[in-house]
Amino acid sequence: MRELINNAEYDVVVVGAGPGGSMASYYASKNGAKTLLIEKSQEIGEPVRCAEAVPKMEDFGITPDPQFVRSHIKGGYLVAPNGKIIEVSGGKTDGYVVERKIFDKYLAVRSARVGTKVAVKSRVVDLEHNGNGYDVIVSHLGEEYIIKAKIVIAADGVESSVAEMAGLKSKKIPTQVCSCAEYEMTNVKLLDNEMMEFYFGDISPKGYAWIFPKGDTANVGLGVIDKHKKAIDYLNEFIEHPILEGRLKDATPIEFKCGGAPVGGPIEKTVDDNIIVVGDAAGQISPLSGGGIYLSMSCGSMAGEVAAKCIKNNNCSVDALIEYENKWKEKYYDTLMTELRYKNILQKLTEKELNALADAMDDKLEEVDVKKIAFKAVKNAPSLLKYFKEII
Repeated sequence: MRELINNAEYDVVVVGAGPGGSMASYYASKNGAKTLLIEKSQEIGEPVRCAEAVPKMEDFGITPDPQFVRSHIKGGYLVAPNGKIIEVSGGKTDGYVVERKIFDKYLAVRSARVGTKVAVKSRVVDLEHNGNGYDVIVSHLGEEYIIKAKIVIAADGVESSVAEMAGLKSKKIPTQVCSCAEYEMTNVKLLDNEMMEFYFGDISPKGYAWIFPKGDTANVGLGVIDKHKKAIDYLNEFIEHPILEGRLKDATPIEFKCGGAPVGGPIEKTVDDNIIVVGDAAGQISPLSGGGIYLSMSCGSMAGEVAAKCIKNNNCSVDALIEYENKWKEKYYDTLMTELRYKNILQKLTEKELNALADAMDDKLEEVDVKKIAFKAVKNAPSLLKYFKEII
């Protein structure tokens, strides 16, 4: 391990071995850059902090494998406070629930097989610009080492200290971070073992609760933005909520997970000289659903490709690296900002207004037409009129 980080020199150093970081290192290595992937945990994939749903991994040339795929998901049920169920299928709801401990490790192994070196139990404690890139100061088993990198890719999650070290503003406002708590449970009675379930209302203020099938188990969790009560308290109440009609009565947890989802939209700048920011660190996560694995993988792929290109061209300036920011923004920025607008509206709605929206929807949907639903819902909840300008 020490030979990987002791006075070593790399073209690209990726910090964080989540899906975004592993995809970035994979494409950097595949395209010829000498690459190191650094992970602070002693085991890649630990701790798990999400509901583990991944839409269409085939888009990245990854074949769904039983070693990490636990369920094939074909859609989801949206459940209003009044109990109305809307079935949504296709699009982003079609995918898989994976075992992240195995899936993340698979992605790192995939990257290593094309040449990436991997350093675990290694924490970046500082960055110092040296004129030709960064000196990356890493702490490993109580000792500090210096690694030279022409490009650093910060994929270190919602807390992202690496981007801040490089002078980019990546700290998230607490009121824009969803606190998430989740049990993996057995003996769960599902509505359908190929459908996700989403519950809205006071069950989970400014967020939602979920039940995701996961093979012989299910992920049961929620995300909230609330100063008065912890996410785990809301979760324990949700498990016994009447809307579930006792379906979790015999369920028992086999694992507890918690974490934060930055749902305040992307950060302002995701590149500077010799630095790229990816995934949760960059706010590349759906403000509406809190889902970020697909976005992280996609943006990580772009980051790795652009980084390798800049290494080949011997130009790692912001003017060259901006290609990454232009690419991901062209593909995702407008969608993320639209979802942010809708999320901000949803967080203000009362249960009566949420019920009016649900009642305005068909029982089965393949596409959600927000404007059409809003026009129909306002008949039952005139108070929704005040949001029309933001919706339309």
